[in-house]
Amino acid sequence: MPALKKDHLLKLHTPTIYILGGETDIAYGNGMDDFKRIEHVPVFAANLNVGHGGTYSKPHGGEFAVVATAWLKWQLKGDNDAAKMFLGNPCGLAVREGWKVDKKRID
Repeated sequence: MPALKKDHLLKLHTPTIYILGGETDIAYGNGMDDFKRIEHVPVFAANLNVGHGGTYSKPHGGEFAVVATAWLKWQLKGDNDAAKMFLGNPCGLAVREGWKVDKKRID
């Protein structure tokens, strides 16, 4: 797979989410760098300190699956209940135990 340069982020045209395993996640640095660079579309960064594998090996995908499913329900189906996890200040995910969130262009 060819390495993409950061200017490819300018091609994003839909709301974007990064679900990361906290600072020990090997993808954390790159994901958060992407988050900082994206200014033209809504972007959400969700971090739970569990490392790179996330919680997908837990029953039903654990906390990561809860977040990913809510995002997809909101973005693809317009589900207002699912949107509550990402909207507001603080948003629903921010008050969920262990999660650290950052967001841009999302009220």
